Amino acid sequence: MQYLPFGQYGFSIAVYVIAIMMAISGIALGLGYAINEKKFKDFGRNELYQSLLNGALVGGMILLFSQSGIVSLAINQMTMSNSTSMQCPTDLTGNAAICLAYNYLIGPGYSLGGVYHSSIFSTTTLILTGLFALNAVLGAIAAAKITIIVVTISFGPLVNPLIAEISYVIKMLGTVAIGALVQGAVLLFVNASAISVILPSGIILRTFYPTRKLGGFLMAMAIGLYVVLPLSYVFDATIANTYSSVNLNSISQLNSTASSIDGDIYGGLSAAPSNSLLSGISSTLISPLKSLAAGFSYVLNWLLQEVAYLIVYTFILPAFSLIITAVAIREFAGVLGSEAFFGRFKLL
Repeated sequence: MQYLPFGQYGFSIAVYVIAIMMAISGIALGLGYAINEKKFKDFGRNELYQSLLNGALVGGMILLFSQSGIVSLAINQMTMSNSTSMQCPTDLTGNAAICLAYNYLIGPGYSLGGVYHSSIFSTTTLILTGLFALNAVLGAIAAAKITIIVVTISFGPLVNPLIAEISYVIKMLGTVAIGALVQGAVLLFVNASAISVILPSGIILRTFYPTRKLGGFLMAMAIGLYVVLPLSYVFDATIANTYSSVNLNSISQLNSTASSIDGDIYGGLSAAPSNSLLSGISSTLISPLKSLAAGFSYVLNWLLQEVAYLIVYTFILPAFSLIITAVAIREFAGVLGSEAFFGRFKLL
């Protein structure tokens, strides 16, 4: 983050516009007294007060959002208070909450309270890799056919329903990965534009009488996006840290389980003598079939649990973050003399 919260050019433009409006309000106020016109007096007085207020807002924003400002220090302190450690890209070092939210979603990971967590995107892609490998094994098993005397045994009817279910889970995980990527992109946009573009635009628009409410709304939106939204993700990460269900050893075991299932099936079938009777077929296949059932029971139970947690982390908790941010923007807009409409969020 830059030393000035909205950059050198944004600061200069805001100061110039405020100075111009102060001059205009002074001229209107002097003209009102000169011709004894109440409307000019009221307009000049009100605009002068608003110009002074906008000047105070510019100074206040620098005091609050500069690199060593009050809000910036408070955000970093709240984020790092729980023994948090993470790697931040250079452009995210100014706001620790945005950095943690980025690592929570798509970054390299973070450690919270001494517990390491992979990002949602990294965990999802790792599970998808295991599922693709398992799908390949199941496809090979479904395509295999064993002929014993005059009987041909095909495992397609047994395996195809499992392939269909795994394909459905893969689609769900793909949605989770896209959701995490979109939210990460939004955070990068907020970090790049909230304080450097949206906030100075709001200050400038608030200076002019016709666009005063729009300017107040843009200022409220900038503060809400830069402060409240990332801090709400810190809250989400704290909740996720409580459940901490991601087990990398289990993820790695997914690949080994798929390989062992493949070996058990083909190992059992190759042990059957070529001249065995039909009555011996069931006893020959019962051991690999039990292994198949046990392996898939473990995989599916673990997989459904992980998918449920990832959906909560990617969609449910961020939904609360959006609600909290919308309510905060509405309240900030009211303080700044504007209004914010968010449809049904107005009921909150």
